[in-house]
Amino acid sequence: MAVTIKDIAKAAQVDKAAVSLTLRNHPEAKRLRPETRERIMKTARELGYQRNLLAWSTRTGIVNTIAVVGRFRKDDILSYTNQMLAGILTTCTQFGYNIKVYPDTNLEAAFEEISGSRISHVISLSVDQPERRKAAEFCRRYQLNLVYVFEDAYDGFPSVNTDNFASAREIVKYLVSIGHRRIGLLCVPHRYLYIRERHNGYLQGLEDSGMEADPRLIACSDSPEQAFAQMMRLPETERPTALFAISDSIAIEVERLAILNGFKVPEELSIFGFGNSECCKSAFVPVSSVEESSYDRGELAVKIILNKPLEIPRGEDGRYLIPPLLVHRDSAAPCRH
Repeated sequence: MAVTIKDIAKAAQVDKAAVSLTLRNHPEAKRLRPETRERIMKTARELGYQRNLLAWSTRTGIVNTIAVVGRFRKDDILSYTNQMLAGILTTCTQFGYNIKVYPDTNLEAAFEEISGSRISHVISLSVDQPERRKAAEFCRRYQLNLVYVFEDAYDGFPSVNTDNFASAREIVKYLVSIGHRRIGLLCVPHRYLYIRERHNGYLQGLEDSGMEADPRLIACSDSPEQAFAQMMRLPETERPTALFAISDSIAIEVERLAILNGFKVPEELSIFGFGNSECCKSAFVPVSSVEESSYDRGELAVKIILNKPLEIPRGEDGRYLIPPLLVHRDSAAPCRH
């Protein structure tokens, strides 16, 4: 037998109106004490309450679903995408919403279905500009709410991101604080905003520390391994004592190459990555990194699009930036030279 609002009200020891307001996430529900709303939701879950969403949306015109659009091809799904989806899904469930996932390979078909399903909220996980631009155009056309979780804000729609610039700057300042004066940067060509921001954050970190950038210790290459080899061929008094790699994958690869070439990590070379991926923990020398906050970005995107209270303010550029969180492991240590 289906669980009713009356059943939940009796079990939670509240009136039916309170249950109805809470389950519908109605603005008036905020007048209830937080512990009361939490008790109602907990009771509903324990009793196995299932709202008839089709009947609800037909009656009210409201569909409690958020569309998530992104690159979900088999070869493109990375660990941070899974973490971001987990943050989105968990937070949607908390506020009584569902998610529906759409690949960005055919945005026109995706947004026709989104509009036809009366979904009004969209979170974009797309990173390439053409897909991001089309998402904005479709959301303008169909009068939908849109939040990006990568790159910058676009056409008035906000974005959520790690503060890449501040994170890179803090990494450099930390390495300087433990005695490093020759800090190399292993970067890649600047195809995306986050790459430029991490590069510029590195430069700012040096400037903040009263140090000048050495062009020989900076490489923006599609072959960071070769760039690393060139840096380490410099005379001992000129080569880097620490390296900042703009991704964990680069950091772990150069750690492997350093050890194979006889360099001791971190005694002779400290290494700092970016992303705090799982592989950092299992590297031969666990890699220091900075948290990319994928789960938190998904959570924050949902709260923004549902107009929930936020701890992070929106910047003048339309972005919500999560502050740096450095994760210290064995690959970075005080300079001995």
